[in-house]
Amino acid sequence: MDWSLLPKLFATLLALIGSLAVIIGLPGTFLAWLGVAVYALSSRFATISGWLLLGTFFGCIFIELADNIMSGLLVKKFGASKGSMLMAVVGGFGGSILVGTLGGIGGFFGSAIGSVIGAFVGSYAAVYWWERYRLNRTHEESAKSAFATVLGRLLVMFFKLVWIGWLISIVW
Repeated sequence: MDWSLLPKLFATLLALIGSLAVIIGLPGTFLAWLGVAVYALSSRFATISGWLLLGTFFGCIFIELADNIMSGLLVKKFGASKGSMLMAVVGGFGGSILVGTLGGIGGFFGSAIGSVIGAFVGSYAAVYWWERYRLNRTHEESAKSAFATVLGRLLVMFFKLVWIGWLISIVW
């Protein structure tokens, strides 16, 4: 058996787990990067240089910061308040836990799918509630702001998954 395959598989597994983390709103890019770092160390930097490893680490930092910046700009463009940004995170996390737990009745996949759906529904509901009932905005304004948080979450998720895919390609 070729033992160099094991670190590649381990790195890929960490990246896949990181992808799931990204979908439920956690910083999974660093988990994917950890897989790349393990592979680089196990191969004694034969295919991945220390500079590339350092650059990808800073890339993970940048993409995680861009997450907040992009979401904030999109929410602001659609007219939402700063409190809505916080509510989107809280609602997404809470919805992910609540619906993921309920989805656990269907096993692992029910829980995973429930977490994803819960993150989107929770973000939307929390922002809508905040804008509508806390800030006394109209239904249309509240729905527009809530939609912006969901759209921002989708865009950021896409960019993070592309980044993780690129990290996997470095290993293979």
